[in-house]
Amino acid sequence: MKSSILRYISLLFLLFFISSCFEESGEFGFAVTQDDGKTDLELDLEKVNEYKMMKEKIIFSPKDTIHYVFKFPLNPLATYSSKDEFSVSLEKESLGFVEIDLKKKFMNTDSNVLQDKFKNLDIGHYVMKISFEGEIIDSVYFDVVPVEGYSLNSAEFNSIENEKDELIRYSR
Repeated sequence: MKSSILRYISLLFLLFFISSCFEESGEFGFAVTQDDGKTDLELDLEKVNEYKMMKEKIIFSPKDTIHYVFKFPLNPLATYSSKDEFSVSLEKESLGFVEIDLKKKFMNTDSNVLQDKFKNLDIGHYVMKISFEGEIIDSVYFDVVPVEGYSLNSAEFNSIENEKDELIRYSR
C-alpha cells in the first residue's frame, strides 16, 4: 500500500516536472526602419513584412524605428480570445528597470501576433515585457547603442591603455 502511494506521488512529481520543462514561450521578431526625411503619408503607408526572430544579443541604434512582433506559442486562441487586452511594457535600466512606455494591444487573430513599434529610444539597456492580466507571458532584453558604436579608439580605452597599474589596466 505504501509503495503504491509512493509510486503514485513520484509519478505525479515526474509529470509535473516534465510539463514545467516544456513550457513554451512566444517568439520575438524585430525589424528596423529609418524614418528620417519621410513624410507622414509615407510613414503611414510603410508596412514591415519581414521580421528577424531573435531573443539574444539584440542591438539597435537611437536613429532606428524598432518594429516588433510577438508570436504566441502553439494555439493562443485556446487560451486567449480576440477581445483580450495585452500589455506591452518597455522598461529602461537606471538603478533597476524603470517603465518608460506601456501600451495596450489586441492580438491579431489572423496571424496570432502582437505588433507595434518604438522610436526615438535613448542609449541604454531595455527590457520589453508582454503580459496578460498582470502576469508576464514573455520578455526580451535589448540594447540601444550610440550611432558610432563602441570603438577601441575611444577616450576611455586610451586612458586604460596608459594606466600604469597592471591590475586596473587588465581588469577592464
